[in-house]
Amino acid sequence: LPEPNRTMGGVVSSQVAAAKKEVGLQVDTRMMIQREVQMAVNVAKARDSLQWYGGLYTAGVTGACVAGIAGKLPKAAAIPIVMGGFMLTNMADMAYGNKLMRVQKEAEVILAEHRRIFVPPQQAPFSYLYDGERALVDDISPVSALWPSFLPWFHPVASVAPPNADATADP
Repeated sequence: LPEPNRTMGGVVSSQVAAAKKEVGLQVDTRMMIQREVQMAVNVAKARDSLQWYGGLYTAGVTGACVAGIAGKLPKAAAIPIVMGGFMLTNMADMAYGNKLMRVQKEAEVILAEHRRIFVPPQQAPFSYLYDGERALVDDISPVSALWPSFLPWFHPVASVAPPNADATADP
C-alpha cells in the first residue's frame, strides 16, 4: 500500500487515483488488443484475396498464353495482363510486405498535418469541437459551385449558414 497521507482524505484519494490508473490501463490494453485483432483480420483478408485473385489471374494468363501460341490472341490482350500483374503486386505488398506500416505512417502524417479534412459539416452535432479548424475550410467552395456550372440547367446552391446563426442574429 502507498504511504498514508496525513492530510484529510489523503489515503482514500490515493487509492482512488490508483484504481483510476488501473482501470485506464485495462481499457488501453483492451483497445490495443482490439486494434491488433482488427489489423490481423485485415491482413488475413488481403492474403485470402491474393490467393483467389492470384489463382484467377494465373488461369487467365495461362489461357492467354495458349491463345497466343495458337495465334489467336490480339496484342491488346497484353494490357489487362500487365495491369493485373500490378494489381497482384499491390495485394501481395499488403498481404506479405510492409504496405500496412507505410499506410500507418501516412495516416500519422495526415492526422498531424492535414487536420482540415476532418472538419465535419456545420450541421453535425459535434461540429463545435472543430471551431479551431473551421477557418481552414471556410475559403473552400462546395462542389456544386464548381461543377456542373457549364450545364444550361445548372442553378447554384446558396451557401449554408451555421446552425446557430439565427439564434445570434438581432431581431
